[in-house]
Amino acid sequence: MTTKKMTGLARLRAWMTNAGLDGLIVPRADAHQSEVTAAHDDCLAHISGFTGSAGLALVLNDQALIFVDGRYQIQARQEVDPADFEIHHLRDNPVDQWLKAQARPGWRIGIDAMKVALALYDRLETALAGRSALLVPLERDPFEAVWDDRPLPPLGSIRAVPTESTGESSTEKRRRIAGKLREMGADWLIETQPDNIAWLLNVRGSDVEMNPVPHSFLALGADGTTEWFVDARKLGNDHKAFEITGVGLTRPEDFLERVARLSTGKVVVIDADFTPHAVRARAGDGKILTRMSPITPAKADKTAAELEGYRACHIEDAVAATDFRPG
Repeated sequence: MTTKKMTGLARLRAWMTNAGLDGLIVPRADAHQSEVTAAHDDCLAHISGFTGSAGLALVLNDQALIFVDGRYQIQARQEVDPADFEIHHLRDNPVDQWLKAQARPGWRIGIDAMKVALALYDRLETALAGRSALLVPLERDPFEAVWDDRPLPPLGSIRAVPTESTGESSTEKRRRIAGKLREMGADWLIETQPDNIAWLLNVRGSDVEMNPVPHSFLALGADGTTEWFVDARKLGNDHKAFEITGVGLTRPEDFLERVARLSTGKVVVIDADFTPHAVRARAGDGKILTRMSPITPAKADKTAAELEGYRACHIEDAVAATDFRPG
């Protein structure tokens, strides 16, 4: 067992005690529910050593459990010290079912409200309520207090994708999705999925390897009003190539505050499988519609330019594979 892992668990448990918690759920997820996370968000690996792309830990005062799916049962046993964590199946015996059977009355189990999607949050809350226990949404990331050498949030540069490659301008896309919101009887869409935002704004990013999408948030109104919550440093000083005329640029740190303001008395669409619970919690007296984001099916309908791009990249890929010679 490494000193780093021992210190990580010990410090987390000390933080839990000071926070009045009996346990803490640590998802392997970021605020966007990404499969590949930035090093800054790899909290599960920090405390357990597990580096797979799907998992979740439940840290209690006297025991800890890690839940991984079938792909990672062997890997978890190679990376995780069994003296620290019991290994469970993420799908066959998920954490909410474990809590439903094992939680003690009066338990207070914390979870970062920006790292858990609505669907999972509701399952956890229901499971604990059935045992007279409580799920406690945390407004602050506990790892900011216990992870001294934590990597900084990513600042990958963002590039514009020309309309010649997309086949549709960002203005046209925003107008089209705004129309979908009006059809749904909604005033706002709160979008947290990086790939959906990248499609809507015709941009690509470099915050994480193998995923050319920027980490950001977005609010789109039924009238086309658009607010992009992005670190402006990612865009550089020259914005000429970006289709952001009429798009308000706001710091990601102000995202939840703006959600609270714009949702007051409005109908807001959020995707339950991807949107953090913190968004719903800040919606105030606004009416929440939990629906698949209208951007998701829209981006699946490819333009002629996008189809041509697919064909071109497949040709390049085939040539590379044909020319490959083992060293």
